[in-house]
Amino acid sequence: MSQENVEIIRGGYDAFASGDLEAVLDRVDPTNVEWAPAIAPMLGVDTLRGKDELRRFFTLDLFEGFDSFKAEPQSFEDLGDNVLVVVRYTGRGEASGLEIDQTFHTVFSLREKKIVAMRDHSTRSEALEAVGLSE
Repeated sequence: MSQENVEIIRGGYDAFASGDLEAVLDRVDPTNVEWAPAIAPMLGVDTLRGKDELRRFFTLDLFEGFDSFKAEPQSFEDLGDNVLVVVRYTGRGEASGLEIDQTFHTVFSLREKKIVAMRDHSTRSEALEAVGLSE
């Protein structure tokens, strides 16, 4: 089942890259999802809760804040009910024109084949510790 979780997350990144927002949102728990991307504070938002906030983030906040934005997964690691993704965020700020190019260690938590949480971490150690594991 956990390899299936990896494929759910991989498919979500593919859908995001192709602009298929509905395919991304279909992967999240419809009533209980918590999304905490590292870039949220740059866009004036906090942890997103629920599918409606997530939809707003993807359709409004993200594209009002950036001229361009990409989330490019570098690797996927099966952690059972969690998937660890090393992801590279690149983009250019809409107002500032500043470029970002940062790598994060993102933990996705799944329950019954749906994403219930996403949180970016600065290091692999932080990410593993967040799910009760260590290196």
